[in-house]
Amino acid sequence: MSHLRRGWGAGLWLCVCLLARSLPAAAQTNQRLVLAFYYAWFDMLTWEKGLPDQPLQRYHSADVYAIQRHVREAQQAGIDALVQAWYGPEMTNNQTEANFRVLLDQAQIQGIRAAVSVDMGGPFLQSQDEVITALRVLWEDHAQHPAYLQVDGRPVAFFWEQEHFSLADWQAIRAQVDPMRRMLWIAEGTQLEYLEVFDGLYLYSVAWSATPAAVLERWGNAVHQWNAQHNTFRYWVATVMPGYNDLATGRADAFIRERDAGAYYRACWDGARNSTADWVVITSFNEWLEGTHIEPSVNYGDFYINLTAELAAVYRAASFEATPTATPEPPTATPEPPTPEPATATPTATPVPDTPAPTVTPYLTPTATLTPTATPFRLATPTPRPAGLPAATASATPLPRMLPTASPASAPATLSPTRTLMPVEGVAPKTCTLAPVGMFLCGCVFVYRQWRAAT
Repeated sequence: MSHLRRGWGAGLWLCVCLLARSLPAAAQTNQRLVLAFYYAWFDMLTWEKGLPDQPLQRYHSADVYAIQRHVREAQQAGIDALVQAWYGPEMTNNQTEANFRVLLDQAQIQGIRAAVSVDMGGPFLQSQDEVITALRVLWEDHAQHPAYLQVDGRPVAFFWEQEHFSLADWQAIRAQVDPMRRMLWIAEGTQLEYLEVFDGLYLYSVAWSATPAAVLERWGNAVHQWNAQHNTFRYWVATVMPGYNDLATGRADAFIRERDAGAYYRACWDGARNSTADWVVITSFNEWLEGTHIEPSVNYGDFYINLTAELAAVYRAASFEATPTATPEPPTATPEPPTPEPATATPTATPVPDTPAPTVTPYLTPTATLTPTATPFRLATPTPRPAGLPAATASATPLPRMLPTASPASAPATLSPTRTLMPVEGVAPKTCTLAPVGMFLCGCVFVYRQWRAAT
C-alpha cells in the first residue's frame, strides 16, 4: 500500500506541475505601471526637418527592425507598456493601425505590453459612429491579443482630445460599446466631469510649468478628492516629461522647456510619487517633433533610457500611504485654472549629458514586412499658452501633434483615504499547447501503471 500511495502521489504531483506550466502567468498584484506614449507615423522625410535632436538610427515607423529595437529599449528602461497613438482601424493612409499590429507581436516576443491612445484629433474618428466602430474593433481584435495591456483583467485604452465629444455623447458611446465596463478608459485633460464616464485621468503635458511636481500633486489631489466625493475609484496617471522643444512645428506659441541634464525629468517623477499616482505615463518615448523623447538620440545617447530605469524602480518601490482625513467637503465647481508661471528657458542648444551615445545594433531577424503607407499628419490647432513664454525663433512647416495644455487648477490639499492599488494582469505569450497536454497524458499513464502494478 505504501508503494501504491507513493506511485499515486508522484503521478498526481507530476500532473499538477504540468497543468501549472500550461496555464497563463498569475496576475502581479500591487504593481505600479510605468507606461510611455509611442508614435508610429514617421518616415524618412521626418528627419529632414529642423528637429531639436535626432534618433541614433533614422527609421521609418513601419520598419519591423525599428519596432523591435524600440520594444527592446523600452524594456531596458523599465517600461511596462508602450501606448501608441492610434487613428483607428482604417488601413488606407493610416500606418498607425498596421504598425500597432506589429508592435503587439513584438511586445509579445520580448515580454512587455502595448496599448493604444485613441487619437480623436486624427482624420478618421470625426463622428460618433466612427468612434463606436473603432472601439468595437479595439475590443474584439486588439484587446484580445496576448500582449495587450490589461489591468485587473480589463484592457486599457487612453484617449486624446476626447473633449471633441460632450459628456453626454461619451455616455451614449460607452453604453453601446462597453456598457459592462470591461475596459479601462483613461481620459486626458483637466475636466474632472469626464470621470463620470472614463476610468481615470492624465495630463498629456506639464511642460508649461517650471515646477511640474507641484502641478502633479495638485491634480493627483483633485482626482483623489473626486473619488472621495463620489465614493468610487478612478485612476490618477501622472505624466513625466524629460523636457520640451516644439520649435520645429512652426507654431506661433512654440517654446522650450530645458532638460537641465535630467533635472526636469527627476522633478516630474518626484511629483508622481508625491501625488501617489496609480500609474506613471512618460511623454514620450519618441515624440521627436516636440522634443519630449527618451529614445536614444544623437544629443543624449541612452542617458534617458538609463535614467528612466532608475526612476521607475524608485517609483515602484515607494510606499504610498495617504493619510486618512475626515469626510472631505465636497469640492465646488471644477477648479479654476491658475495663471501658470512663465518659462524662463530660452531657445538654446540642448545640453549633452556625460553619458556617451552608444552604438545600437539592429536586430537580425525581422518577423514581418509592411508596405509603408503615408499617414496624413494633421496640422495643429493653436492651443493657448501660458503668458510670458518665449516666442518661437525658428520657422518651419507646421507638423503634427498638438500640445494639450489646459492649465491645471488648485485642488484641496487633503487626500482621500488610503486606496488599494489594483492588480495588473499580464497574459502569457502564445505557446504551443500540444506539449503540455501530451506530458499531462503521460503523467496519467504513469499513475495508471502504478495502480496496475500495485494491484
